[in-house]
Amino acid sequence: MSLRTRVLWALPTLLAAGLFAGLGFWQSGRADQKERMAQLREDARAAGPMELARALDSPEALLPLAVHGEVRLRPAPVLLLDNQQRDGRVGVRAYALAEVSGGRVLVVELGWLPLAADRVLPEVAVPTAPRSLAGLLAPWPGQGLRLAENAWTADAQGRVLLAFLAREDVAHHLGVKVWNGVLQPDPSEPFGYARDPGLRPDPMPPERHRGYAVQWWGLSLTVIITYLILNLRRKNR
Repeated sequence: MSLRTRVLWALPTLLAAGLFAGLGFWQSGRADQKERMAQLREDARAAGPMELARALDSPEALLPLAVHGEVRLRPAPVLLLDNQQRDGRVGVRAYALAEVSGGRVLVVELGWLPLAADRVLPEVAVPTAPRSLAGLLAPWPGQGLRLAENAWTADAQGRVLLAFLAREDVAHHLGVKVWNGVLQPDPSEPFGYARDPGLRPDPMPPERHRGYAVQWWGLSLTVIITYLILNLRRKNR
C-alpha cells in the first residue's frame, strides 16, 4: 500500500475513532452529572424545607430543593405530558401554572392520571384557592428526542397535550416568564393525583451511561486496531 493510500485510509479511521471516543467521554460525563444530581437529591431530603418565596428569589438555586409555601393555581391551561408510565400503566402527568408572592410564576405538578385506550384526555380538577404546599423544587422533566414540536392546541377545558415539557416552550406559547424548576408536592399532601415520593427513578442511571461509554471506547479502539492489522498484513505481503 502506497503512502498516499495509507494517508487516505488513515483520515476516516481517525475521524471514526475520534467520534466513538467523544461519544464515550460524553456518556461518562453524563454519568458523573447524574451522580452529582443523586447526591443533591439526598442532601435535599436530609435538609429542612426552605420557604418557597425565598427559594424562588434565587434563579440559580441548586436543585432539587425541599420547600414549603403558599401558591395559587391558575385554572387553565392544564399541561398534560404524554407517555408517562406508572406501575406498568400508560398515562399523562398533569401540570398547572401557579402564582407565588412577588408575581412569580411556577409550574406545579398535579400528578399522574391514566389514559384510556381511546386516548380521551382525563378530567383534571385544579384547586384554585390559595393553599400551602410542601415538596421538592426539581429540575424540568428529562427531555427525550423531540421528533416534532408541541401542537399547543387547548381543548374546551383548557387541557393541552404535550410531547415534552420545557421551560422555553411554555414561556413562548403562554407568554409568561416561568421559574426554572418544577414544584413536585409531597405525595402526603391532600392535593392533586398520584405522585411519587421525591424525584422519579432515572431510566438511565449512571451505571448504564458508563456501560455505554465503555462500548464506545471499545469501538474506537477496534477501529484503530483493525486499521493497523490491515496495514501490517498488506506490508507483509
